[in-house]
Amino acid sequence: MKYKTSKGSKVSSFLNFFLLVILCFLTLYPFWYVLMYSLSDGVASTAKVVTFYPLKPTLENFRAVFANNGIVKAFFVSVGRTVVGTVLHLTVTSLAAYSLSKSTLIGKKKILIYFLIPMYFSGGLLPYYVLITKLHLINNYLVYILPMLFSGFHMLIMKSFFEEIPSGLEESARIDGASDFKIFCKIVIPNSKPIIATIGLFIGVSQWNEWFDAFLFINKGTMYPLQTILQKLILESQTNSILDIMKKMQQNTSVTSEALKMATVIVATVPIVIVYPFLQKYFVKGMLLGAVKE
Repeated sequence: MKYKTSKGSKVSSFLNFFLLVILCFLTLYPFWYVLMYSLSDGVASTAKVVTFYPLKPTLENFRAVFANNGIVKAFFVSVGRTVVGTVLHLTVTSLAAYSLSKSTLIGKKKILIYFLIPMYFSGGLLPYYVLITKLHLINNYLVYILPMLFSGFHMLIMKSFFEEIPSGLEESARIDGASDFKIFCKIVIPNSKPIIATIGLFIGVSQWNEWFDAFLFINKGTMYPLQTILQKLILESQTNSILDIMKKMQQNTSVTSEALKMATVIVATVPIVIVYPFLQKYFVKGMLLGAVKE
């Protein structure tokens, strides 16, 4: 049986579609603009406004970026802190969440309150800087890892998810002689891929985009992550070293500082964008199952 769509419904659907198209355009166009600018000749893009296509397409901007050893090292620093920081964060947070998901844990409520207090109260930037100094983490790679090793918010989400896992699975494994740690590794983690992927995406993006910790605690240029290099490049226009490299290579020096900024933005954005589609199928499922409890 076919139902006729009223004129009002058609108008409403058209308006919704139109508004979504506009919203999609406003969201995606800035990224497209940066990409087109980074692929444009520096002099041409300065003389004429870049719109939807590159002006005198070239890869010289990206060649200049990768010719700078500082940016290449910063890229690997960002990759390293993202991978190591994400793995360790998931390990520590999931262990804490699994422990707090058990009603038999002695002092569970007090421990939970202890973990939740930092979510609402912070000592401030100055005490945080003093703490990092006292721990001898200045110019130390661990300053990228230890402060982001645990999150009370992520722990709560994982705790709610773990509580949804049928207790019968653990009981059967316990009858077979499995220890708590073996149950956690062999049963809980394999059945928690959605929430692991979700939290992994959260902390991975945070680690990749973080620049402020290096700005405060790192004085060695070789230890800067890519985002800190980009921040300095944008705010201070420190492009002379790259341009000098271009001259030494006797290449076309039509590369401008603005084009270099755009190319660096693309280099800093593409890796995390590539990872996201592989985790997207777990993302929504993990958030729903971890946040909703019947």
